[in-house]
Amino acid sequence: MREGLSLSGREKNALFLNTGSASRRFADISAISGIDQDNDGRGLCLTDWDADGDLDAWVSNRTAPTVQVFENRWGSKAGDFLAMNLQGTKSNRDAAGARVTVLLEGEEQSPLTRSVRLGEGFQSQSSKRLHFGLGKNAKIVSVKVRWPGPTFATETFSGIQKNKFHLLVEGTGKASITDPRKGLFQTPEKAAVKNEERTPKPEGPNSILLQTRQLFPQIRYRDLATGRTKAGAATGKPTLLLLWHPSCDMCFEELSMLKEQADKLNDLGIEILATTAEPAPDEDPDEAARVIAKTGFPFPAGFTPAEVIESMLVLHRHLFYSPYHLGVPTSFLLDKDGHLAAVYRGKLELSDVVSHLKALSIPEDKLFSEIRRFDGVWLQAPQGPKPSVLIKGYLENQLPLEAERAFILQIQDESISGQKNYIITTIAQSYMLNKDLKNAARLFQEAVKRDDRDAKSRNSLAAIRMKEGNIPEAKRLWSEACQLEPEFSSPRFNLGKQLMKEQQTAEAMTLFLEYHALEPDDPDAHNYLSMGYLRARNFGQAQIHLTRLIELRPNDGAAYTNLAKVYLALRNVNAARDIVTRGLQAEGIDAQSRQTLLEMSQRL
Repeated sequence: MREGLSLSGREKNALFLNTGSASRRFADISAISGIDQDNDGRGLCLTDWDADGDLDAWVSNRTAPTVQVFENRWGSKAGDFLAMNLQGTKSNRDAAGARVTVLLEGEEQSPLTRSVRLGEGFQSQSSKRLHFGLGKNAKIVSVKVRWPGPTFATETFSGIQKNKFHLLVEGTGKASITDPRKGLFQTPEKAAVKNEERTPKPEGPNSILLQTRQLFPQIRYRDLATGRTKAGAATGKPTLLLLWHPSCDMCFEELSMLKEQADKLNDLGIEILATTAEPAPDEDPDEAARVIAKTGFPFPAGFTPAEVIESMLVLHRHLFYSPYHLGVPTSFLLDKDGHLAAVYRGKLELSDVVSHLKALSIPEDKLFSEIRRFDGVWLQAPQGPKPSVLIKGYLENQLPLEAERAFILQIQDESISGQKNYIITTIAQSYMLNKDLKNAARLFQEAVKRDDRDAKSRNSLAAIRMKEGNIPEAKRLWSEACQLEPEFSSPRFNLGKQLMKEQQTAEAMTLFLEYHALEPDDPDAHNYLSMGYLRARNFGQAQIHLTRLIELRPNDGAAYTNLAKVYLALRNVNAARDIVTRGLQAEGIDAQSRQTLLEMSQRL
């Protein structure tokens, strides 16, 4: 579906008419009825919407238009009808499962039968009102209802009239006439569906005016003429950004066209910028400049960093729910505030750009009528893509700057109201992964300010302060994190490490014991606990943790040497000799530890 394919193979809807002949033949009236749409139809609901005695159809589609209604205008020409709603008293009130049998004069061997169902077909439910088409001049002999459990009784009803709507209540035996609510169609009364008048289904559009304008990634490019890095779309004017490549023939044609239309573009008050990706190692770095010179392209052009193009790709995927990469040429129309207003895939038509420039002055809530590609009405105002999804897309691609820009723009959006602190800390973590500690610290501070019980942000901020050399502040933040979350192991380990460096062994051991209780199989817990016990000359406890450390991390050379020293301190030479031998036989031991073990082996 994300690739624009059709689950139904673009097979058209079909409608068959019962001809009423003795041979029970059906005629295919799909085309003349207008129902033969090739949308990806999913659900079907049949109901007499306008209460004129014939069934109309509601169809739901996977793609727009997501709901279509087909009005049946056959009306009285089709003959008589009978409609009824059922109401249970001993059985369920909706009479779900009830079966109605209508017997017509002369048709005793072929009774009409309908059942009350609470679901029909795929994700669908038609009206609970049962509808019977009787044909012309039919005479009703009897109407019987077999009610669902617990009684499963069969009841015959009187008072049935043709071309009327009835209510049948269990146990009464007599039908009452009802006046149904009439739905309204907004199509003209005399409108006729003709093949040549149908709204054409648009092909995959190359020119797309967006219903909601999205903040475009910050543009940076290395100017081809000067080699200097510049910012794009910063003039306060609309900007047409062309993404191209020197090897692309269509790009060459587009650059040439823009050169020929330069005067007209200048009159429109629009900035033009052509950018291409930084050349790969196996590409000629001067080819782009030669193409620009050959076309005489008079506007700025340059190389765009990979992360900027990646940001464009993330936004494109977000808007169009597409897994594809951006092809070239692709052009983007930005408004004066740097928001994406239109996308042009492939060959650029200047008339589309002119039309979309005029649309920039139209408020977003009025844009819907401009972009609608078929007649209809909105059931509700269309919603743009969720900002949280775009932010997630940027973060998954390690683009924290764009994630933060999108977050700031949409900070009042209800869809992220309960996720703000989570989003802030996730962006901060992405900054950390990109080694941008300044921005990471700024956002972690914001998270702490928003939530005074946020232990995780304190832990991360402390790590940054430690890298900055602000040890007292780091220790304070780790200590606060420990107090806020008794079961948060990371700040205990981090603070314990620093206290061990400062020879505050007793305080450090308290933290490492807490850490070990939370993370019993972490080899680092056993490593630092063994160090603390060695400092205190508690060789028995040191032996326990070093033994477990070797089990968890069998290539830890220092653990073998320290355990051998512990055995020697306990006057267990044989055990010391055995552990030295094991260490020398272990794979992955560092060179320094192996040399120490060799020297110990020679002495033992």
